[in-house]
This record gives sequence, structure tokens and C-alpha cells, in this order.
Amino acid sequence: MSSEVSFSRINPEDTPRLYDLAVSNDGNKSLTPQNFNHWYFCNPFKSNSLWKVVSDGEIEGYATTNNFRYSIEGKELLIAFPQNVLTSEKIRGGGLFGKLYYLTEKDNLEEKGVDMFLTSTGEMSTDIFLKKFGYVRGYLPAVLVKFASLPAMFSRGNYSLIKDINTIVFNTDFQIENARIKDMEYLKWRYAQCNKKVLRVISVSVKNEIVGYAFLIVRKMKGLPTLMLADMICKSEDHVADVIDACHVFATRNMFAAVIMFELSYNCRRRGINITMKNHLNFLSKGKTPEETTWLSTRKLNYFFGDLDFFW
Repeated sequence: MSSEVSFSRINPEDTPRLYDLAVSNDGNKSLTPQNFNHWYFCNPFKSNSLWKVVSDGEIEGYATTNNFRYSIEGKELLIAFPQNVLTSEKIRGGGLFGKLYYLTEKDNLEEKGVDMFLTSTGEMSTDIFLKKFGYVRGYLPAVLVKFASLPAMFSRGNYSLIKDINTIVFNTDFQIENARIKDMEYLKWRYAQCNKKVLRVISVSVKNEIVGYAFLIVRKMKGLPTLMLADMICKSEDHVADVIDACHVFATRNMFAAVIMFELSYNCRRRGINITMKNHLNFLSKGKTPEETTWLSTRKLNYFFGDLDFFW
């Protein structure tokens, strides 16, 4: 490995090379220049840490975090999500993977004001984060499957399908507790890059008043068409179950086999046949101190599939 190695922040003009690295080194093949720019540089929280390593004048690795605000047990926290850490085969084995990661961690703590770290890791990187970077396993929510049902087919519909999310105007002070802080601006950003063929957005009404919205993604499960609850927003805690019920009715009436979601600390089993499946993801946590790490890892957070760095 050449001794001509340097580290610096990622710029928008670097994104084509980062995509080439991802494609050729078993990285995130959805990390196109367009997706990268949108996901990091347009994040409405305006917080991230993006680093690259250059060897012999060529970018050969990168490490990123995207940072989001959370409300956890009444505390508002800025939490960094390490995502997309990769080095090319050319420089692997030289310790640069770890150096890249620690640049993001130092940057987040000293410059960005980050309070804690959460991440969802793949099979290859989980052990590295646990054994080398000081993370511990955090709360792992069950995956809830809500099957279509005959009663739902004949239930009164209280939803409308939204064709253009940019037309939505919806203000609410309610936030899902122990979860990422979201408003309609955030949700429009999150799904602006989503393939319109798989995105379904519905408004949900109670007594002719819109009380919330659900963002659903068309997926196949065991060969059957299903809907994945990627995100939701609503007027109050009382309307969480109303939105989830509307998703179930919408799925049934549109010939989807089920709605799949992470189980929440709210009532999400009110309608239909509900079963839980094993969650195969890894949710890891880290605080500034061992005590903070333990505290965060034992909080029962409310996750949505849209909280992950998937580009549908």
C-alpha cells in the first residue's frame, strides 16, 4: 500500500467515484450520486459527517454518518447513524477502515454536537462495530405482520390515496415517543427519491377530518405482494391505531396479502390477524460513556422501515 494516504471531507463532486467504489467493492449499490446528494446534503436536519481516504491521488474509501434528532424519554437528542463505511480491496488490511470511522465519530462529537450513536449493520460489519468501535446490541423490535382479512374488505374506508406528496399540507405537534422526530417536511424529503411505482401514500380521516398519513412501500414476501409501513405521521396518540387500521384496510382492498411493520409501543394489533416474525437486522448503540451506552441500548425505541438507509 502506498504511503501517500490522506483523509478529507467528501464533496458533492466526489459522488461518482464513491458510487464506482460501492459497485466494485460489494458496497451499497443504491448509493448513486443522485441518492448520495439527496440523502446527505439535503437532509433537513442539516447534520452529517462525510470522510474519504485518498491513496495515490484516487479515492479508495469512505465513511459516513447521517444525523437525526430523536425524542427519547422526553430528551431531545442528536443521534448519528453510521452508514456506508467502505474501503477498496486495494487498501484493505491497512487499518484505514477504522481510521475512517473514527474520523466521523470525532467530527460528530467535537464539531456536530452529536449526543449518541445508533446504527443498523450488515453481517460483515456487525462484529467490527461490536469488537472494535465500542458498540453494543440495542433494542430489537419485532416485525409485525398484519394479514389481509375478510372483515377489512367490507370495512368502511377512511383513507384516500395521495398522488403527489408535495401537495400535502399537514401540521401537528404530536411526535411518536422514543423515536425520530419527523414533520411533513422531513417525510417529503425522505420519499422524494422513492420509486413512484412502489410508493403508496394514504391520508387517513376520522369524522371527515384528516388525522394522519401513512407511507407504504410495495414489497414481495414469500412471493406475495405486501405493503411495508415505512413511515407515518398523525395528529395525536389516539390516532396511531387509526392510521395503522387504515393501512390494513387499504392493503386488503387492494389485494395485498399483508402489512409489514416494526411493532410499536402503541396499539397496533387492533385489527386483523397479527403475527410476529424474527427480526434479522442488527441495531447497535453507543453513547459518550459506558453508562450512556447502556442507557441507550436498553431503551425500547419505536422504529420504522423508513428510518433505515434504504433507497426504494
